[in-house]
Amino acid sequence: MSRHADTVLKSTLLGRVTCLIAAGLVSVSIGASPLVAQETIVDEPATDNATEAPAEKAPPPIASGEKTKMDPGQADLDEAVIARIDAKSRKQIESVATLLESALAKGLSEENTAFAKKMLGSVLLQRSQSIAGEMMRSRGRAAAKLRDEALISLEDAVKNDDTLIEAYLLIARFNMLPGGNRDEVLKAATKAIGLLEDRPTEQSAAYLLRASTYDDDQNDLRMEDLNAAIKTNADNLEALQLRAALRLSEQDVDGAIEDLEKVLAKDPTNQQVAQTAVQQLVEKNRVEEALDLITKTLEAKPNEGLLRMRGILYRMKGKDAEAEADFNKALAMQPRDPMSLLQRAEIALSRKDIKSAKADLKTATKMAPGLEQVDQAIYVRCLIAIEEGRMADAIRDMKILVSKDPANSMRQMQLANLYMADERTRKAIETFTLVIDREPNNAAALRLRGDALLAIGDHKEAIADFERALKINEKSGDVTDRELSGVLNNLAWVLATSPNDDARNGKRAVELAERAVERAKQAKEDAGPDADIKIYSYAHVLSTLAAAYAEAGDMEKAIEWSTKSVEMGEEEDHEQVEQLRKELESYQAGKPWREKQETEENDVPIISADDLIDT
Repeated sequence: MSRHADTVLKSTLLGRVTCLIAAGLVSVSIGASPLVAQETIVDEPATDNATEAPAEKAPPPIASGEKTKMDPGQADLDEAVIARIDAKSRKQIESVATLLESALAKGLSEENTAFAKKMLGSVLLQRSQSIAGEMMRSRGRAAAKLRDEALISLEDAVKNDDTLIEAYLLIARFNMLPGGNRDEVLKAATKAIGLLEDRPTEQSAAYLLRASTYDDDQNDLRMEDLNAAIKTNADNLEALQLRAALRLSEQDVDGAIEDLEKVLAKDPTNQQVAQTAVQQLVEKNRVEEALDLITKTLEAKPNEGLLRMRGILYRMKGKDAEAEADFNKALAMQPRDPMSLLQRAEIALSRKDIKSAKADLKTATKMAPGLEQVDQAIYVRCLIAIEEGRMADAIRDMKILVSKDPANSMRQMQLANLYMADERTRKAIETFTLVIDREPNNAAALRLRGDALLAIGDHKEAIADFERALKINEKSGDVTDRELSGVLNNLAWVLATSPNDDARNGKRAVELAERAVERAKQAKEDAGPDADIKIYSYAHVLSTLAAAYAEAGDMEKAIEWSTKSVEMGEEEDHEQVEQLRKELESYQAGKPWREKQETEENDVPIISADDLIDT
């Protein structure tokens, strides 16, 4: 080959390598091209117009044979560079790799060796990426075999070029598949994290990848990586979600909610995150925050599931009108939504609309026959039975719910209250006792058992339960004015009106009744002018204060408060207004009020659901 032809070839090779570098397919160090490092290209003779430089003897060209001795793998390297330009198929890529491996085996100069290794690493990475594409179209053993083949290529790639970030990330991801090596994931992800210091978004993803490698007993390490991922890239929503889940597992609910709210701020349509955040807020009794969060999510993207959830939250806040509107919207979007129908049925029952409730229950169970055995459907059926006065049917359904969840104290107390309503007082006492045995500090159960004991005339035991309930309530910061007023009132009543001389205590009854009146008055004021007058009436509490004064010997005050009680009862159409009048008559006659209930037990058997004949 002539010197001119050799120069043209080398220039062509240089141009192609430049194209490769520009395309990002190879990476080289700044300096002389390894393709021309072993030979000096002599400049063409100067033209007549050129200024003649001082005479300097040019180095003689290296003979072809000498070049081969110095760089015996040069020819294979040159051929690999040319082949690399057009290599696209896996076979072509493997051919380039073979040429590069041959060039290195035959021997290259130090600079050419560095270039060849870097190029080989890039080619092997491309080969593994091609294998990964085949894996996506394979299954079972074939996919596992391809994975192993790709990993061998990747390991060879990083041996030749230990700066190949994508190769380390692929090693980590391949090892995360079934049958992979978790230690290799950790090692490769750690290497990638170190190489990505100047690329924060990708480094954040690498931290997230490494976080997935730790065992459950390494949550501190997982948290460190999740914190680093978020610090490096505050927009890493997946890291925020995973940290929220980890915080929840460690009972850091506030921290978890903070993370979930950040996710929703950037992705308000993420319904799964919204539901998780709302659930956690509700469990923390932060219903208003839950409502705000779900409303923002619905503004971004209406969804029947979230509408139903917001409807349930509105019900928790006593906003039945808003709740019903949401259930109607949910049903408009998804007519076959039995759970919204059941919720709407409960709202209808709260306003005594039995017909609508029965229609919604019937529609829901018709579209989903198995729904009849779902707790909420049984509960709606129970409520309908209560409204229709079918107490035995209501008790039967509530017993089914209790049997499905024996540890559910709320259900057991509901069953006990149904026993009370059906004049099965001793069954109620047994049921309340089951709750109290399991939860000795359940003030509500103690208060209700005290009421049941009063109903059978066991005043001494009733007073003991009321005293325990009062002590628990006074220590609690969560008890409402209305709840505390109820306990104070019932204890004051029995201390003032019991026929048993050793049970009465007029002075303590007055003290308790006065506190009960103040609490009841405050509860009514807090409820506002739109509150249910029957729920927040305290005519009976004024009646208790009158009875207490009568027992303490102050008939003048007894008449004063009893008169106010009757007036309030008449104004509110109180269901016990007749008894309130009789109490006033007693005080006007100078007699304290005495009361001992002795409810006659209802002993009619309740037939179990299994024994009912379907007619």
